[in-house]
Amino acid sequence: MSTIEDRLRAATRAAAQTVAPGSTPPPPALPARQRLVPAARPRRGPGWPGWMAPLVAAVAVTAAIATSVVVSGALSLGHARSPSQAAGRTGTVALHPAPAAPPGIPAYDVALAPGPIAGQSTRAVVRATATGAVLATVRPPRPYATFTWATGAADDRTFVLAAQPAGQPTASGRVVMKFFALRLDPAAGTAKLTGLPTPTVSGTWIQGQGLALSPDGRKLAVAVSRAARSVIEVFDLAGGSSREWKATLPGGTVIGTTLLGVNALSWAADGRTLAFDAYGPAGVEVRALDTAAPATSLSTSRLIMTFRHWRTTGSLSGSALITPDGAKIIAMEVPSPRTATQIRVRQFSAIDGKSLGVLATLHYRRGAITGWPDVLWSNPSGSQLIISTTKPGAAPSKNGGLTPREIGMVTGGHFAPLPGIPGGQEPVW
Repeated sequence: MSTIEDRLRAATRAAAQTVAPGSTPPPPALPARQRLVPAARPRRGPGWPGWMAPLVAAVAVTAAIATSVVVSGALSLGHARSPSQAAGRTGTVALHPAPAAPPGIPAYDVALAPGPIAGQSTRAVVRATATGAVLATVRPPRPYATFTWATGAADDRTFVLAAQPAGQPTASGRVVMKFFALRLDPAAGTAKLTGLPTPTVSGTWIQGQGLALSPDGRKLAVAVSRAARSVIEVFDLAGGSSREWKATLPGGTVIGTTLLGVNALSWAADGRTLAFDAYGPAGVEVRALDTAAPATSLSTSRLIMTFRHWRTTGSLSGSALITPDGAKIIAMEVPSPRTATQIRVRQFSAIDGKSLGVLATLHYRRGAITGWPDVLWSNPSGSQLIISTTKPGAAPSKNGGLTPREIGMVTGGHFAPLPGIPGGQEPVW
């Protein structure tokens, strides 16, 4: 499956097969996503705009793993070749050099290529940000079969991939993940995948991406749900120790919501402030967790902002991502959902949630905006961004289909596409 539409359809079919009747408690009701349409079109959920369509159904798996498995060097890295031509399973192989990226933008990105089931990829690709050229292809080392999440550090050389074992049952709605570091060494021309000294993590899959590597690459934050409670674990990657925040948030609020795009978690550069989005009775919240504080309850996290009035004040519909300097929250806004001719990249104060203005406005024909806009990367101050959005200038699709997506830079109030990076994938930097 190479298009978002195919992935959406596959996700819908997969979701219907993943949960056995009565096997798990029902998840909190989240409004489903739909194509942006006039108000007369039926809505998927009560009280929400009718343009929301499901982005990805959470396809989860379980397995009993008695011990932590650390796998080093069991991968397949290919160099600008097709998957069938990938190199043999080895830990370190040659890495093609990346052409220079635009000033201030990382040279490399890693994306999970679409797999046979939505949310599960059989390979991760390393690309050149400037051209989209594939520099390496990474496959899960045995006994793991698929990658589910990816995240990157600020050095543009260190990435972490979450992998799942092969042959897991899918009826329980749970996942088991093992984490691997992918380290790029352009000077030596090598790339290496190694197992991290962290235990496997299990729980119910959250909506959105529940994985975030701190900018210095020393801490890994993971979000899952267990027994209907949201859990955040933060691992020290040097020694494998961890801390856990697992109490429920006020009012049954849960971490992760596709209403705010792919980034459920994001770090500030201080290595202790972790921003996360959650869904609860009051609406979609953005919170900040002090991971250095002694408390271990998510209820102690600081509420930055709540997006309440979806119908009347516009729909904040993209990733709520904290800038590395910790000063701002960046989100994508679709004002006037009934007409849907603009997407705005807006910034808010990370202290009190007040709007700090619009960084860029993308204009569309009525009905052309489909899918979900996302903030994928920010420089320290938020003055340069990489976003994923509906392709500007695209005509509305026929028969309710999705219009093409495009990944590009936002700088100085302007959007510029990044050539060669597939719009149907969400890379990490």
